[in-house]
Amino acid sequence: MNEGNIFKNQEIICHCSGTTEETIKALVLNNIFDLEEISRKTGVCSGCGSCEDLVLDLIMMAQSHSTN
Repeated sequence: MNEGNIFKNQEIICHCSGTTEETIKALVLNNIFDLEEISRKTGVCSGCGSCEDLVLDLIMMAQSHSTN
């Protein structure tokens, strides 16, 4: 599978920071898998926290594809 296809669209992942799926994708495709680092770079998980599970899911998905 092409790495670019592991994410299906560019929906907003974090409404507090306005961070899109595309932004998270760019980071994890550059081997940034640490939630705290992604949060520092984008602002995700720094407001209400409701996006944390989704961000973690995206990180895990990217990690599983990078090891295949």
